[in-house]
Amino acid sequence: MIYPDRESAARVAELAGIVHESWMQDWPIEVSDQARLDEFIGLLLANKAEWELSFWLVDLVLESAEDDLAITPVQHDQWERTEPLVGALVAVWDATHAPGIALRLEYWACLGASAPEEMFLVSPLVREARRRIGHSAT
Repeated sequence: MIYPDRESAARVAELAGIVHESWMQDWPIEVSDQARLDEFIGLLLANKAEWELSFWLVDLVLESAEDDLAITPVQHDQWERTEPLVGALVAVWDATHAPGIALRLEYWACLGASAPEEMFLVSPLVREARRRIGHSAT
């Protein structure tokens, strides 16, 4: 199984204290919150060994980080959350080695993109995490 069931998304919503409704097509986008990014990273680390929870938490964390970078545009090496975010992504991979997690990291890394406007703001950070775990960075 590469994708977890929606029940695990509901569990993540409960853990994070966020809404999860069946009609929410882009759930992580709809509930992301840059103000809670550090909390979401903590939840990701606390649940890193449960790949199904981590699958949804990776999206929640990266959507929230994307929002934070959009309102506070800085170079990635100057963003205060770079190392905690990259470290959390590496920790999740190390704990699970789950194909579903690898797919999420590949998606967020935008491997086919070469210009910044072709990728997410967090893509360079995800590429760094992939480099650290031994996956191709580009």
